[in-house]
Amino acid sequence: MWPALAIRRLVGARVLYDSHELWADRNGRPEWRPGLLAAEAVFVRAADAVITASPGYSAALAARHRIAEPPAVRNIPVDSAGPGDLVASFGDPEVVYVGGLMPGRGLEPMIRALALLPEVTLRIVGPGRVSYVAHLRQLARVHGVEERVTFDGAVPPAAVVASASGASLGLAAIEPICRSYELTLPNKLFEYVRAGVPVLSSSVPVLAGVVRDHGIGVVAASQSAVDIAAAVRAGIAPAAQAGLREAVGRFAAGNTWAMETPVLNGAYLQALAAHGRSCSP
Repeated sequence: MWPALAIRRLVGARVLYDSHELWADRNGRPEWRPGLLAAEAVFVRAADAVITASPGYSAALAARHRIAEPPAVRNIPVDSAGPGDLVASFGDPEVVYVGGLMPGRGLEPMIRALALLPEVTLRIVGPGRVSYVAHLRQLARVHGVEERVTFDGAVPPAAVVASASGASLGLAAIEPICRSYELTLPNKLFEYVRAGVPVLSSSVPVLAGVVRDHGIGVVAASQSAVDIAAAVRAGIAPAAQAGLREAVGRFAAGNTWAMETPVLNGAYLQALAAHGRSCSP
């Protein structure tokens, strides 16, 4: 943002601040937090427009910096396939995880829960540090579930949705280890929905609110293995799967990237209009 503001001053460009995280409260930030907050206060006021990736982030920025609540552009995949085009759940129940492998994503609690779910497998899709993947493998060995945990590695972005297809539940058990995680509305929620897979959510408010309000999955009461296992059992029950998948289909049809593009376009148009420029959408 500092170079962007400097370039604007030099050549009259426009700057949009796109907050995909609450950067002062992000997982693993090593910087001095008051400095990050001070910089953020400058950025949200100096930018020609501001957008976020979660309604929770929008509300937090508005309250923190006393600005108008910026619009949220949800990270819905640009994908022509709908739930009806992808493979339905089959065979033994499977929980899938797509995304980066790192602490705070609910992977450790899910592996512990597998010890209480002898019929369930876990498939992990995504990149991670070698040391962290080794830690997860060791955790699976300690709990006697290593044969039921597979690591598929990273896939191209365009293949993420298809890679989740066929699972019984999609793991989005985000842990509230930082304010940014607590208020997240993660990509994986919409990736699972596009794959036709019900969501296994933690109880963080924005994510869990969407899952509960639309009936598109199950919410674990806590990060304990017992509570996660209970949520999985509720979600994989045959009668529950039928209802959840129907709700997922409705949600996917009513929440598409085409619905988000006017919000994103509007932010760019706002930035231009504030300085007397015009632009066709």
